Amino acid sequence: MTAGEPTIGELREQAIDWLLKLRDAPDDIKLNADFEVWLTSDKHHADVYERVRCLMGDASRLLSNDPAFIKKASTRKSGSSTGRSLALSLCLALVTGAFFALDVPLRLRADAISGTAERQTLYLPDGSELILNADTAVSLKFSSSERRIVVLKGEVFATVAADKTRPFVVEANGGTTTALGTAFDVEMLQNGTNVTVLEHSVQVEAGDANRSIRIGENQKVAYDEDGSIGSVESVDPLSIAAWRQGRLVFENRPLSSVVAELERYLPGRIVIAGADIGQRRITGSFDLADPQAVLRDLTVAFDVGVTRLGPYLTVLH
Repeated sequence: MTAGEPTIGELREQAIDWLLKLRDAPDDIKLNADFEVWLTSDKHHADVYERVRCLMGDASRLLSNDPAFIKKASTRKSGSSTGRSLALSLCLALVTGAFFALDVPLRLRADAISGTAERQTLYLPDGSELILNADTAVSLKFSSSERRIVVLKGEVFATVAADKTRPFVVEANGGTTTALGTAFDVEMLQNGTNVTVLEHSVQVEAGDANRSIRIGENQKVAYDEDGSIGSVESVDPLSIAAWRQGRLVFENRPLSSVVAELERYLPGRIVIAGADIGQRRITGSFDLADPQAVLRDLTVAFDVGVTRLGPYLTVLH
């Protein structure tokens, strides 16, 4: 596509919008006519629409034929989504997240990328060490005045070599973490960032330099993309970046957060059908040697149903 034309992501959103409109009003003559105009106005439209339609149709059929999913959907409170609309929402998550995720732009921007279930250690020119968690991408911007790590995706643990003339800065989600002679972890989430310190301290700035805070050893803070900074929490030092030792350690974390971390070690996507399921709290330590077993243990412990749509989508319901 040339400059000025819609991106694949924008076309995908248009296709989803048309699919939903046509589902709700299939006999609307004007709507169908407008859809035909859109469909034939660009050579890419038909292809993108067909992909979206097929993915949603396949997933809806599989979920609709899953007894456990139907039972869960039918027992939801009045006014909540039906099984069919739940399936559709899951398909939307699938389409927007798994099958249309294009890594090419990310790879062009990144200096280092770790794959699914892969941890990678970078020995930086200044003597610092940077460990990439699974499914992580970073770019390195070293100059005579600054050492900057930009987290494009995922999570990193930095052990910083002292250099008073060149600050060591980790940038993620519009905020920065500046090392003050330290070892610390930065975890980039969908709508924010977690910063946890193992040694010494860091200065955290959330977008606006007027919003900053210093945290020390065995402390954690989160900031959002909008620039807000949360309260400082104390953490168990054994839980800080436990993934470096092949473990996931959680204390009172919502299932949605746990699943997001577990996804780094499993192929495809894990989608949670229902906010109530995602908000269930978990405390525990899990061995990453067998991430499928971790997922299985979680679903058993919380009596959560599992539907697998091929090798690349798992639905918890």
